[in-house]
Amino acid sequence: MRRFFQSGAFKAFICVIVALCLGAVIAAFTHNNSTPLSSATSTALYPLQRFSSYLSYKFSNFNDNFKGTKSLAEENEKLKDQIEDYQQKIIDYNDIKKKLNTYEDFLGVKEDNPDFIFENASIISRSSSDNYGTFTLNKGSLDGISVNDPVIYGKNVVGVVTGVSAKTCTIITISNPEINISVYETYTGEVGYVSGIDSEEDRIYCKIPGIKKEAEISPNGIVCTAGNGGIFPKDLIVGTIVDIEDSKDGISKFANIRSEIDLSELSEVFVIIDFEGQGVVTVTGD
Repeated sequence: MRRFFQSGAFKAFICVIVALCLGAVIAAFTHNNSTPLSSATSTALYPLQRFSSYLSYKFSNFNDNFKGTKSLAEENEKLKDQIEDYQQKIIDYNDIKKKLNTYEDFLGVKEDNPDFIFENASIISRSSSDNYGTFTLNKGSLDGISVNDPVIYGKNVVGVVTGVSAKTCTIITISNPEINISVYETYTGEVGYVSGIDSEEDRIYCKIPGIKKEAEISPNGIVCTAGNGGIFPKDLIVGTIVDIEDSKDGISKFANIRSEIDLSELSEVFVIIDFEGQGVVTVTGD
């Protein structure tokens, strides 16, 4: 008998009885309608229920956080796409604005010079064999283009046609030493000619050599075509004077000129295929 009272089965039985009594007492104090057995069972399982609820809460939060993170990632991706779209629209807007400004300048040239006949053309290739920005256009003799026709962008001189086929033509820019253009400085009226020197960082440069020492020409002066020589009409913009240096002969100076044309951004130009005075050389006295 003693072994029975000391056995595990008896101890388990006593624990069940105690749990049932405890449940009955709790039920009595709480005045609910639960049976002693159900109350005792609830009491015994309460810690397990609490732990289960805790796990359920944590899982729910994890699931919500996971969904929230996924939603946030999707939202960020949408915002990124929108930003890229807006950036592209800004680039397109700036390109359109730049083209509109160029066409406005072109229309200004056309209004001031009704005798000019133009041919619009696009750049289809660029020469890699020189440093002067030589390029090829998609228009040629079938479009009325000839050798020595001047090429402009807005009001600015770009260069001149040097070779023509039926459907294409080759342009050398005013930075090429082969070009000489009669010019004048708009503020002082000082006259001379420009000769190409180089193309630096895609920007066209040229110079006015042989300027008299006493000439009042100065930096920031605007240089325009004088209209002599029969190739370039009068009053097209060549560029802005960057600086003035003494010549090696010691009796004159020269001006370095920077064009507003950026060859890296240039995609289309206008060729002046006819104007009043084209091919007529005008000789001026000193």
